[in-house]
Amino acid sequence: MTTKRTKLIFRSVCCAVAMAFVQEQSLAQTIVLANNQTTGQQRSRSELKKTVALTEVLQNLQAEYNVSFLYEKKNLEGKYISTSQIAYSDKIENTLGKVLPGTELTFEKINSKTYAIVSGESNTTNLTAANTTGKSETEKLDYFNLLFVDYNKSNRPDVINYRAKTAPVWQISGKVASANGEGMPGVTVLLKGTSTGATTSPDGNYTLSVPEAPGTLVFSFIGFTTQEKAFTGPGTVNVTLAEDATALEEVVVTGYTSEKKRDIIGSVSVVKPTELLQTPAANLQAQLQGRASGVTVSGNGQPGAGAKVRIRGFASFGNNDPLYVIDGVPTDNPSTLNPQDIESLQVLKDATSASIYGSRAANGVIIVTTKRGKAGTSSISFDSYAGVQVIPESSMPEMLNTEQYGQYLFTSRKNGGVPTTSPIFGSGANPVVPGYLIISPAYKGGVAADDPRANPSNYNLAIGDANKFYQILKTSPGTNWFKEITQPARIQSHQLSASGGTEKGTYALGVNYFNQEGTIVNTGYDRFTVRANTTFNPVKRIRIGENLQVSYEDRQGGSEAGEGGAWAQAYRMVPYLPVYDINGGFAGNGVTESGNGSSPIANLARNKDNKQYGYKVFGNVYGEVDILKNLTARTSFGIDYTNEYRGTYNAVTYERSENNSVDAFTERFGYFNTWTWTNTLTYNQKFGENHSLKVLGGVEAIKGSGRGINASNTGYDFGQVVDFRSIQTGNGIRSATTYNIGQNIGGLPIGGASSLYSLFSRVDYGFRDKYLFNATIRRDASSKFGPLSRVAVFPAFGAAWRISDEAFMQSLPVFTELKLRGGWGQMGSQRNVDAINQFTTFASGQRESWYAIDGQNNGSTTGYRQSRLGNLTSKWETTETTNIGLDASFLNGRFNVTVEGYNIETKDLLIEQVRNNLSPEIDQPRVNVGNMRNRGFDINLGTTGNFAGDFRYDASLNFTRYTNEITKLAEEGQIIYLGASRLGNVIAIEKGHPMSSFFGYQVDGIFQNQAEVDAGPAMQYKTVGSWRLKDLNGDNKIDDADRTHIGNPIPKFQLGGNLSLAYKNFDISTFLFWNYGNDLFNFTRWFTDLRGFVGGVSTRVLENSWTPQNPGATLPIISSKDTYSSSISSSYFVEKGSYFRMRTLQIGYKMPASFANKLRLNNFRVYLQGQNLFTITKYTGADPDISIVGDNNATDNDRFMGVDQANYPNSRQFIIGINLGF
Repeated sequence: MTTKRTKLIFRSVCCAVAMAFVQEQSLAQTIVLANNQTTGQQRSRSELKKTVALTEVLQNLQAEYNVSFLYEKKNLEGKYISTSQIAYSDKIENTLGKVLPGTELTFEKINSKTYAIVSGESNTTNLTAANTTGKSETEKLDYFNLLFVDYNKSNRPDVINYRAKTAPVWQISGKVASANGEGMPGVTVLLKGTSTGATTSPDGNYTLSVPEAPGTLVFSFIGFTTQEKAFTGPGTVNVTLAEDATALEEVVVTGYTSEKKRDIIGSVSVVKPTELLQTPAANLQAQLQGRASGVTVSGNGQPGAGAKVRIRGFASFGNNDPLYVIDGVPTDNPSTLNPQDIESLQVLKDATSASIYGSRAANGVIIVTTKRGKAGTSSISFDSYAGVQVIPESSMPEMLNTEQYGQYLFTSRKNGGVPTTSPIFGSGANPVVPGYLIISPAYKGGVAADDPRANPSNYNLAIGDANKFYQILKTSPGTNWFKEITQPARIQSHQLSASGGTEKGTYALGVNYFNQEGTIVNTGYDRFTVRANTTFNPVKRIRIGENLQVSYEDRQGGSEAGEGGAWAQAYRMVPYLPVYDINGGFAGNGVTESGNGSSPIANLARNKDNKQYGYKVFGNVYGEVDILKNLTARTSFGIDYTNEYRGTYNAVTYERSENNSVDAFTERFGYFNTWTWTNTLTYNQKFGENHSLKVLGGVEAIKGSGRGINASNTGYDFGQVVDFRSIQTGNGIRSATTYNIGQNIGGLPIGGASSLYSLFSRVDYGFRDKYLFNATIRRDASSKFGPLSRVAVFPAFGAAWRISDEAFMQSLPVFTELKLRGGWGQMGSQRNVDAINQFTTFASGQRESWYAIDGQNNGSTTGYRQSRLGNLTSKWETTETTNIGLDASFLNGRFNVTVEGYNIETKDLLIEQVRNNLSPEIDQPRVNVGNMRNRGFDINLGTTGNFAGDFRYDASLNFTRYTNEITKLAEEGQIIYLGASRLGNVIAIEKGHPMSSFFGYQVDGIFQNQAEVDAGPAMQYKTVGSWRLKDLNGDNKIDDADRTHIGNPIPKFQLGGNLSLAYKNFDISTFLFWNYGNDLFNFTRWFTDLRGFVGGVSTRVLENSWTPQNPGATLPIISSKDTYSSSISSSYFVEKGSYFRMRTLQIGYKMPASFANKLRLNNFRVYLQGQNLFTITKYTGADPDISIVGDNNATDNDRFMGVDQANYPNSRQFIIGINLGF
């Protein structure tokens, strides 16, 4: 008897422990649901007010103390207790001791999480299945619980005897697999109509106990079509779930709310995060290229660099960056956001979708939602990749070697009538390559190898003492400076993520390290990010949460873009110079007639300790309250805080023709913080079967401010020691400047303090889910404008017709969805004006405004002078858009097509006022000068499915085309000119032409003989073999009137294609990008082809310059007299910028679940990837991906685009990666 009793106790306790574990893992509901039912006993209203059902009390206690109660339902029926008895204590036992007396019940503790509520009598009726004889199935289920307890103390008072009994059940088991036959973990399996369910194991298996009655199982998993399977008895039910291409995108986040994708009226592109991650990059801007129609992206290879993103052209003369909204918080700079934290990304491209953001939406809006935890599941994942980057040799220009350079030099002098005398190559009829190069007070030039002046004993690197300095260089046969400055560079990313939660709260954590060494030596980028997103549902109808990312980034070296960068200096170095002298010192162009460039290797080495680092805190806290069933209030407070430091040291140099004789150190520090407080009220109601209404109203306040300091000093005795460098340790005069508004420090966004206060509302109405309408309005008040123009209102509306739901379409089942939509609206821009623009300011300085009023020389009186002219009449740039679109889905969603056309008009463009010759030399304000138009269309195509059994495919194609035109400037006939670093007026902005149009003379061939020279128009320089320029106005002379627009940087179209194929556990994907029809202004030719400065020379000069034997050449005759060709902007600089590039090729293998489970994993995938594997182009520069790149990668001036001033070229990458799931 004792053994039997012990077994009963053991079984009961085991059951209780198991139930507690299940509850703690949030895989089941509480074991017994208490029903508040009376037994027919009538109670008065006054009694009901003073009492409460015991079942309800136990339900509350279960939630309060996180415990489970086991009981027989009949013991609780009809039992009420006085409300005065309910008193919560710190221990559940104390609370039960106050609640249960008087109910003829008591409790026994099974474990810390489970308590039995039992009769206080010594004997309890032995309940068996016989008690339900003759009862209906509903009554049986109501009577029996999954587990109940028969309490009996009569035999052994010292032993609590629990006899567990179960209702009659069937065991259903099976496996859930994906289309490739692989088991799917985490699939929810529910008995339809109940809360009884289970979750599949890592290999996809499940087991479920159900009542003895036929029923239906429901299988569901995010991203897959929900399936139902009926059963009539115990046994096996296996299911294969099919991917639902629309499920993941069914609900998308738009302005301050979310909506079903099928109900969207505006122009919204949805980009899959998995596609973004196919591009290994530090930020999402670089990953967006070709991923969404209407979005144009250009970038460069600088480590950690962002990319320039433009949506449907340009809405301003200045900064056209889109607004980024991350988890509801707006930001202008998303570059520190970890791409692996992104859960969804939407691009809002027209006013119907974006105007709710008002004055910041003219350039489009990119909505990013980061990853959230999901209730009922928990997971840990590790995603890592590492690889190598290289700059392909095809990106490196072909330059003359030393012997060829000597030939070029002598040819130039002969054709120019100059004696062929060179301190490097001698004075003979032909150039002689010297053995060594000498830099000394007595001689600078080349000498033979056996010349005593090349004796190593003469070497004396006496830095700072010109009288003793003696450097010896061994002449190089031809230094390839581009190979010298580049290297195979490492790139790596490591991400650890965890997510999970319960119905009461969820969490998602992510830690990431990203490292990218520069393909140009001594440059690099490191970033650490930590993200924590949590949500809590403390009580019904209330939700609170936070989204927070903290990032730290560290950059090494400079940007290396533009004329001062390493790439530009590589072609400014003559080929005969070696990298190092005979004793390992830096070699340079200190030898005569070698140009005024500087050794890029020396520059990179000296700049390697220049640092830029800082951290960013970005995120928000929010709360939501369901005031009514269909009325929700939400508040969110977000911050965007950036703190950055830069330290730059300029060393003393000795190898240059123009050396730095004094070193200098500059430190810059600043911070900028923006807070955003948003409050919204949303009402969402369906009226009957035909009408749906959603109303959103909100108020938002934004304020940004910052401060910075810039300090410098010179004359460091131990400047080579990094830790010695400070402002105090220099021997020079310290200088420091602080900034608080309207200023930038070395490119840091310091200052520009401003505030924005907004009211907004949106209404969405649907009739029969077939006719859709929305209207939006926003009122913005910005401190950036004066009182006359501070407030602006931006309206928008749109409508859609779901044609596929019409009766006449039912005979065309090929259409799953067919929707026609259109919209109009206005948006604004305040990016291109600072708050200081409205004010006239005055400054004081000893040299500028102090004056000795009394005429004495021993003192002065402080005075002020005007430093800036203000403009109170500047007003918003306003963009008006019209969009028409057609969405179609065929064959149950297998094929999807979207076609859109748009027209965008921008009015009151802001630009800095041009100072006339009579006005003082002070800063000028921005004024409204003109209008601009963008027109175009977008196409998206997509298909997904299976074929030949185990093969799966997913393909998408997006097409972008737009045109840009200036339609008005302030004055008729006005032209705005912009120049490159060494060449003026290469761009002209003029009515009737695209922005940033290239401008100059058209080369009309080459004068082949003297007769052609004589017959040609008058020119500043012309001779046989020189360029003939086109006389456009026919006045027989070449002057400024003959200049014209010679190129357009805007492509005719861009096309991005993504194709993924999978067979069982293998997959392969590729992403191809085609940019067609634009021009590029290759300004690097000014240095390499036209000898703007002494330096390296392209092989084109020897191969394609005019000679009597090469009359079809494109370059003029090589002549030292020709300084004219390099002094004008001409069509020679303009090249076709079209290119076709394989952006990504990835091959992966996913381990079968059965093997992964043995390693305690639910996912194990490895892959190999290549990036930028090939590029097909006729462009002769380093990289054609510069169509919208600004001056030295700047993003704040779109008037200057498509000019190649030695950009940092994109690299080719080879990656190996792994994805692990636990």
